[in-house]
Formats: sequence, structure tokens, C-alpha cells
Amino acid sequence: MLDVKEAVRFVGVGVANTLWGYGLIFGFMYLAHWPPEASNTAGYLISFGTSYTLHRRITFRSENAKRSEFLRYVAVFAISFLANLAALGILIHWLGIHEGWSQIFSGGVYVITAYLLGKFYVFRKH
Repeated sequence: MLDVKEAVRFVGVGVANTLWGYGLIFGFMYLAHWPPEASNTAGYLISFGTSYTLHRRITFRSENAKRSEFLRYVAVFAISFLANLAALGILIHWLGIHEGWSQIFSGGVYVITAYLLGKFYVFRKH
């Protein structure tokens, strides 16, 4: 069942982490002139720790064992990130959508995947 307060906390944490992550991604892409995929990868990897900590403490208010939960989070991050990267490639290279917009749209794929897997797998209540 959807917990509205939890979903609101997820969005709040997501906005903060998104600003941080997109700042990194667009900085790498437009200031450092990195390719979109490399910028995306660097941004997500750098913001990974912030994301885990904020979601554990604020979004899901988890009291689960940290080690096993962290390992599940790494797996969910990998799945969500690969879905994001696949969407990014499709949007840019197959559909010809501008790389900036593609970063934003593919971020949506990450958010939906990460929320669902986070809620029902990583931070589930025991």
C-alpha cells in the first residue's frame, strides 16, 4: 500500500539529491565536455552515498541492519542505474532527443525503479 507521507519524503529527498546529481551531470557534460553517458555515470556514482543515507534516514526511516540493507541498496542502485543508462542511450541515439532533455527523462526511469525497489526490497519493514 502507498504511504503518502513516505512518498512525500521520497520526493523531498529526491529533489535535493536530484539537484546535486544533475548539477554534477550537467557540470561534467557542459563544463568539462564529457559525453552524456560518462557524465551520467559520474553523477550517479558520486551522488550514490548521499542518496543512500538520505533515503535510509529520512524517506524510509529504516532501522534494518545496515550491512544487508546497504548490499540490497547497491543491487537496486545497479538495476535502476542500468535502466537509466539504457533509457538515456535510447533517447539520445535512437530517438534523437537532445542530450539535456534525455538526462532528465532517463532520470525519471531511475526514480520510478529506485522507489519501487527501495520500498519493497531494500527498506522493507521487518
